[in-house]
Amino acid sequence: MTSLRNNRIAFLFIFLFSFISFGQEKSVRLIEDIQKKRTILYVQNDTNENKSIFLKVNPTGYRRSAQRPIIKSIPAKTKVQMLILIPLTDVESHYTYNLIVNEKLDNIEAERIKNLKKKDSTQL
Repeated sequence: MTSLRNNRIAFLFIFLFSFISFGQEKSVRLIEDIQKKRTILYVQNDTNENKSIFLKVNPTGYRRSAQRPIIKSIPAKTKVQMLILIPLTDVESHYTYNLIVNEKLDNIEAERIKNLKKKDSTQL
């Protein structure tokens, strides 16, 4: 009787574990390719859908251009180069990053109105 109960518990545990593991969605992840004089950052989308990502790198000891945020759409099952970090010489370099993944990219339209002030001809 006890072995039958243990078998049922084991079967239930294996069933729930496999159900949960197959229910997990594949990920979108950051991959770093460290080379001699640079580090190349990629984002790999292993899902079956296009994903929109926001990547903000906070570098220390790298060129200044790495501080700009990147918003990009990543196609399904692809790896896209996002950023090349080039370290400054004689400085310790490291970075942190924020990677936010969304289902789709929402475009926000904004209208900019610029008021031009006319100069008076008397002030010349």
